[in-house]
Amino acid sequence: MTDASNVCSNPDCRVAQLGTCHLDHDPVDSCPHYGSREAADLDPGEIEELSAPVERTMDGIELRSNKVIPESGITNFRNRVRAKTIVLAGEQKTGKTTLLAALYGMFCKGPVGEFEFVSSQTLYSFAERKHLALFDPERSVPVTPRTSRGDDVNFFHIKMKAGDNLSEIVISDRSGEAFEDARLDTALVAKLSELALADRVCFLLDAARLTKKETRPGYSRIFKQAIRSLLDNDAVPKSAVLEVLVTKFDRVSDGQDGLNPLQDLEQYEQELRDEFGASGYEFEIHRICVDFH
Repeated sequence: MTDASNVCSNPDCRVAQLGTCHLDHDPVDSCPHYGSREAADLDPGEIEELSAPVERTMDGIELRSNKVIPESGITNFRNRVRAKTIVLAGEQKTGKTTLLAALYGMFCKGPVGEFEFVSSQTLYSFAERKHLALFDPERSVPVTPRTSRGDDVNFFHIKMKAGDNLSEIVISDRSGEAFEDARLDTALVAKLSELALADRVCFLLDAARLTKKETRPGYSRIFKQAIRSLLDNDAVPKSAVLEVLVTKFDRVSDGQDGLNPLQDLEQYEQELRDEFGASGYEFEIHRICVDFH
């Protein structure tokens, strides 16, 4: 017989003793009180929440979520792990998340330069972004979901080795809109908390936008302004290495109508060196493109 004490919220219920509902509900489970306590005790299932991943233990073994490290957990992580912090700074659609997915994809195939993959405490999130980049086989170019404006900064972790030397890095991932807002309102620069942790800051320059006749004038000015908003407000540590990563280099089209996109790109790279060099800043500049195949 059913134990009504576990399934009925009515304290006067005697279905466990009598086998019938004293309120004359037939069948028993048609009673509005019947089953309500059980339903309240049920596990509601997995609900995705915007909270820090919880580390659990099983049989004395610590289990990690392998998802991104949230802003609330990065200080504790850096206290436990000797890692260099790389900040990816760029406005929306410059390729920050795609770059992270591509880096993971390259390590899946083998060494990247002199570095071999050892481990990652954010492996799930790396694999998720790689999967989403490849999800639609009909796309002509890889596309990854944009980091939402509402999301806080998160961090990815990689442990590598070059020969016998081990090294670890954490890489920031923040919405491009946050950097755009900080460029327009420098009072928001202080909210980009990852910059204070940076050992290396990588400014992402969209080569496709820079070399198009329609977008070049505005974008070339905006990119410099974005860098100035961070440097002039002392958001970047003096010890940090500064880089410009020229993304979407594979989308730079051949020159037409007398235009030479590669020459324009080289000229702009030199402008960055000269203009910011006059203020005491030096940039390392690298051209990159993503290949998921």
